[in-house]
Amino acid sequence: MEKSMSMQRRDFLKTLGTITVAGGLAGCAESSTSNEQSSLDKIFSFADNKVPMNAANLCPMPSAISKAIAKYNDELDVDMSGPNRTRIMALKNQARNDIAMQIGVSGDEVAIVRNTSEANNIVVQGISLNNQDEVLLWDQNHPSNKVAWKVRASRMNCHLRHISIPPDTNSIDEVVEIFSNAIGKKTKVVSFTHISNITGFRLPAKEICRAIKKINNDIHIHVDGAQTWGVVDVNLLDMGCDSFSGSAHKWYMGPREVGLLVVRKHNQHKIWPGVVSVPWGNEAEASVVGARKYEALGQRDDSAIAALAETVKFHNQITTAGIDKQAKSIANQLRQKLIDIDVPFVSPHNSNFTSNVIILSAPQETRMELINNILNDAGIILAPPGGLRLSPHIYNTPDHVNRVVDAVNKHRNFLS
Repeated sequence: MEKSMSMQRRDFLKTLGTITVAGGLAGCAESSTSNEQSSLDKIFSFADNKVPMNAANLCPMPSAISKAIAKYNDELDVDMSGPNRTRIMALKNQARNDIAMQIGVSGDEVAIVRNTSEANNIVVQGISLNNQDEVLLWDQNHPSNKVAWKVRASRMNCHLRHISIPPDTNSIDEVVEIFSNAIGKKTKVVSFTHISNITGFRLPAKEICRAIKKINNDIHIHVDGAQTWGVVDVNLLDMGCDSFSGSAHKWYMGPREVGLLVVRKHNQHKIWPGVVSVPWGNEAEASVVGARKYEALGQRDDSAIAALAETVKFHNQITTAGIDKQAKSIANQLRQKLIDIDVPFVSPHNSNFTSNVIILSAPQETRMELINNILNDAGIILAPPGGLRLSPHIYNTPDHVNRVVDAVNKHRNFLS
């Protein structure tokens, strides 16, 4: 099994070796396993004693993307004329259209916002609801898709209900049935996180969406894709949701403070933006087309947004399917090695619900000490949400897996 994964890793690095994003990634792969870190060093700039395994919160950008941001900043500082700014900002629409193709929607359904939290709140605060309308939420939603609804409900008399998934759930059908049974006559919105950041549980989004639409096609389904976009090969047309959110700084390995809100065309009239500024226009009706009305936020970081276009190229050259496959491979290797040393899990083992977010049970009061011990011993950066959270991505290697597993085993007394 390990030999097979090692071969997959070498094949993947060879694929990376063909990438030329921003002219900075050519010739980065080596065929020898011993040179894996050297190969990655040519793509990412993190140190070998500060290896990120925290993609659920923050990913490193490929060095070429960081350089692209600096390049566009320098170009703007040298020339802030209208034509130069227009040239740089044209990359925003290029990124919009290319991302739309990646996820199976049209460019007019994509808004480039600042992050998932902002995207979620545009839906939460902007969707049209009447008094006593009901919103169904998964109890593992991120605060921007859970607490934000509480704030909305506190100023408007809509009703919130929460859906729980028992830890011993075995089948996709069971999860779908839980959601289906919760739908009532007053249900207007169902909003859930695709992959939980506190358990790593992956909901069967497509099956849930189809079941809900079969019951009532008018129910608005919002999917928080913060732990999905950039690591899971998703097609939103196939998934069947009405809106979707994501952040470039997580699994998409892109610029910080750049995010994604997708609102399908037939639902855009239902959701009002939270901020109205340039380039909305001068009338109550937006002059911009489609989902662009959700990004009328005034002055933005033009350089970061322009560099999003370079990030899209990075993904396209590896392919979203290739990233999905490699990310699953390294996560499965990590999960199995942790199972082998018999440590307590929060995350599921059932392959119907597993993801690249892997969480071990660890008491709140000692988590940071455990995380610091692992960083000192293994040089791997982890995070505390939900327990001891490990979220590997395509830049993590079998060596990183072995190092972190050895460190977890050494400090297993910190686990629950």
